This record gives sequence, structure tokens and C-alpha cells, in this order.
Amino acid sequence: MPFSLRQMHDATLVTVRFDWAGRTCLLEFSGAPSVAEPFFLMFFQVSEVSIPASAPWGPSASVLEARNNGEGRYEFAMQSGDTIAILSHVAPAFQSSGMRSLADIESIGA
Repeated sequence: MPFSLRQMHDATLVTVRFDWAGRTCLLEFSGAPSVAEPFFLMFFQVSEVSIPASAPWGPSASVLEARNNGEGRYEFAMQSGDTIAILSHVAPAFQSSGMRSLADIESIGA
């Protein structure tokens, strides 16, 4: 079954990396109920990233809901009450923890 943003509920976000020159954004997760192992989402041709961390509902690294508004805006509503947004008109690449290094992760867009 292909990966879907609907599977992101309760995924635990570990790291967000934005490569300014390469216009890529990597989201690293330690797992989710539907994906037991660590996984990554890599976005390409990124033109905007918003990563608020005010935690109006309290601290949490878990995803409440993830969606694509159909115009290339990917939103990750966090259980903290913040919403991480990435603008990319290219569908993200999904990879589970079979990758061994950051170079392996970054090579999926090459």
C-alpha cells in the first residue's frame, strides 16, 4: 500500500531540515501507528517553509493531521496546536528507515 498523508496521525516528528540552496525540506519521524519504523518525507522545489513552535495547546511532537490543500501547500497540524507548512508543487518522497545516512536521504531527489 503506498504511503498517504492520512497515515500521519500520531507520527512523532524528530527533525525538520531545510536546505536553502537546494530548496529541499526533510521531515524525519520516529514512527507512527501505521508505520512502525522511523521514516522521512523529503520535499523538493520548496519555495516556503513555516515552522511555528509556540505550542498553544502544550508541548507535543506528534502530528494531529496532515494534508495537501491541492495547491502544493502541505500542512502538518501538530498536537501542540502549531501548524507546520511547506509549499512545494512536487509530491514529497517517502522513505522508511532503510536509509543509512543523510546522503542516502538526499539522493532520493537526485
